[in-house]
Amino acid sequence: MYNYVDIGIHAFPEGADTVKRLNYVANQLGFSQIVATIHSPYWSQFPDSSLSTGVEILASTVRELRKQIAVFRDTSTIVSVHGGDERINRAACKDDRVDVLMHPERGKHSGINQVTAKLAVKNEVALGFCVDYFWKKEERERSRLLAFQRRNVYLCQKFGASVVVTSNAYSYLDLRAPRQLKALARLLHFSDREADIALSETPLSIMKKRGLKKEVGT
Repeated sequence: MYNYVDIGIHAFPEGADTVKRLNYVANQLGFSQIVATIHSPYWSQFPDSSLSTGVEILASTVRELRKQIAVFRDTSTIVSVHGGDERINRAACKDDRVDVLMHPERGKHSGINQVTAKLAVKNEVALGFCVDYFWKKEERERSRLLAFQRRNVYLCQKFGASVVVTSNAYSYLDLRAPRQLKALARLLHFSDREADIALSETPLSIMKKRGLKKEVGT
C-alpha cells in the first residue's frame, strides 16, 4: 500500500483555493497528503498554515537562483526550481540544496541532456513531471511538450535520476486521483512501479531529507 503525495500544488493567493480545501479534496481522492509549493514571488503573501509548504523558485538568472536557494533552503519543506530555461535547469541540477527541478521541458527544447541528467543523479535532484498538459494545453502545444517529457523520462531511466509526478494543480478542480496520475504517467512511458515510486516514495524521501537538513542547519 502506497502513501501518495502530490508536491506540486499551488494554493491561494496564486491559486484559486486554500491549502485546507485542496488538502481535503486530495484526501478524498486518495492522497495521504499534499505539499503546497509556492512560487517564490508569492511566498510573503502566503498565509500561515499547519500543513506542509514548499517553494518553487522563479529566477531569471543563475545568480538570482543561487541567492534564492540560500534564502529558502532552511525554511521550506521542499525546495524546487521552476524549470524551462536550460541555464537554470543545469544550475539547479548542479546544486545539492535543490530537491526538485520542475517541468524542465518548458522551453524551446526538452531542457535536459545527458550531462544535466548525470548532474541530477550526482546531486540527488529529482526531476518533476507535471501531467496537467493533458487537460490544459491545446493539441499542438500538448504534443510538443509531451514529446519533450518522454525524452526526459528516457534520460531519467537511463541514468537513474529520481522523478516525481504531480498534477500542478491551481484549484481543487485540477486535482486528479493517484490512479489517474498513474495512467497519465504510463503515457509518458513510466512503468506502473516507476509511477508509484514517483507519487509516493520519492516525494516522501525528499521531505524526510529536507527535514534532516533543517535539523542539521539548526
